[in-house]
Amino acid sequence: MAYTFEGPLREARVRGRPNRFLVILDDGTECHLHDPGRLRELIYPGNRVLVRPTRGLRTSCSVTAAWSNGRWVVVDSRIHNRVASLFLPPEATPEVRVGDSRLDFKYDDTYVEVKGCTLVVGGVALFPDAPTERGRRHAEELARLREEGHGATMMFLIMRDDALCVSPNWSTDPAFSSQFVKMVEAGARVEAHKFRLEGNRLIYVGDVPLCDGVLSGMPRAPPAAP
Repeated sequence: MAYTFEGPLREARVRGRPNRFLVILDDGTECHLHDPGRLRELIYPGNRVLVRPTRGLRTSCSVTAAWSNGRWVVVDSRIHNRVASLFLPPEATPEVRVGDSRLDFKYDDTYVEVKGCTLVVGGVALFPDAPTERGRRHAEELARLREEGHGATMMFLIMRDDALCVSPNWSTDPAFSSQFVKMVEAGARVEAHKFRLEGNRLIYVGDVPLCDGVLSGMPRAPPAAP
C-alpha cells in the first residue's frame, strides 16, 4: 500500500524559515511548507529537505520531506486525507459536519478524524508538536459520538518509520492530551499507521499501538525488536 507524489523530488538545504508556511532554500528559492506544526527538529538552517515543483501557488515549489535520524520525514499535510482513504472503505464520505466541528470522514455509522504525526522521540510518536485547540475539540467530539453509540476513530498517520508506539504529547499540549485520554476511555478507537518514503512513494510499513502508560501521562515505548 503506497501513495505516490507527483513530479520529481529534488534535494536541497534549508537557509531559513521566515514564517510558518515559507522555507528559503540554500539557493534562495522560496518554497511553500504545508504543515501547521512547529517542526523545529526538522526545518532548521542547514538541514536536508526534499522539494517538488508546484503550480498555482505564490512559490514555485513545496517542501515534501525533511531529514531526521537517518530517514526522510514527510511534512506535507495536504496528502493526509488521501493517504487515510487507503485505509477506509470506498464509500467513506469526506469532510462531515458534526456539531461545531468538521471531521475528516464518515462511513456506515463511524466517524474518523485524521492526524499527521512527524515527531518521534525515543521510539514514541508524539502528537501534537504544537498546541492544537482544534485537535482538542476533535477528540472531545469523538468522545461524545462514542458515548452516543456511534463509531469513533482517531487515525494517526506517522510520516516516518521509526515509531514503536504513539502517544499524546503531554508536555506540549496537556489540554489535548487530557481530552485524548477521555476519548479513549469513552471507547473511541485509535489507529496509528506508519510510513517510509522511498523515492517519490510513501509506503505503508505497519501499525503501532498506543504506548504503555498513555492513560497516566507517562508514555513508554516497548523494547525494539532484536
